[in-house]
Amino acid sequence: MFNLETAITDWRRQMLAAGIKSRDHLDELESHLREEIGRQMKGAGDEAQAFQTAVQKIGRAQTVHIEFAKVETHQSSREQKLIETVLLGVSILMPLVVGRAVLGPRAGTLGMTAGQRWSGLAAVAVFSLVIWGGRLGGNLFPVIRARRRRDTINLSGGVLVALWWLVFFRLIVPGCDFTMAQFFVAFLWAFFTPAGVWLGLTLGLEAAARADCPGARLKTGSAGRPAAPSSRKSAPSAWI
Repeated sequence: MFNLETAITDWRRQMLAAGIKSRDHLDELESHLREEIGRQMKGAGDEAQAFQTAVQKIGRAQTVHIEFAKVETHQSSREQKLIETVLLGVSILMPLVVGRAVLGPRAGTLGMTAGQRWSGLAAVAVFSLVIWGGRLGGNLFPVIRARRRRDTINLSGGVLVALWWLVFFRLIVPGCDFTMAQFFVAFLWAFFTPAGVWLGLTLGLEAAARADCPGARLKTGSAGRPAAPSSRKSAPSAWI
């Protein structure tokens, strides 16, 4: 005898086996399935037939998994573009801020020489150039398709930069008799240059991965959910 709850549990299990691991996604799909079963029951009144029709409308497990994967990829791409925009904005803003400090009246209070001023400007120029070089030179970077591997590399780079900053402030600065002008220039080189290299590496790896894997645009519903496959597709035999 057909049992609706058992059938839905089996359906969820097949969705899980197909690769839909997120509980939120499974709950959302089950909610849609139950709503569709309710609509079918109003017309047919037979639970088994209503379930089969609803499953056909929701789609095969593998197809639904692919659609959700496309949505997640699209969302991840949007987040990456936002981060990229912020970093590129910083690469433009910081030279302006430092340039004003180095060339403005404050530089005189620090006692900066002309050479120190140019050195400070060169430090932030290198910071911006390596960031933009990474963004525009993505074809020069190795293609690492796995998101987790890229994140690991980026995190490792961030840790190395943080360790260098710690060495600079804890070991190098206390051992040097810097004037304020000398410390300011040394700080610009010690802080911004390695940060620029790290951020340039991050943007370069992301640009290389995007160039290698052009994603197809996904048509979604108004709520941002993947469009359900056509109801003309037959349901898998295990659901019937």
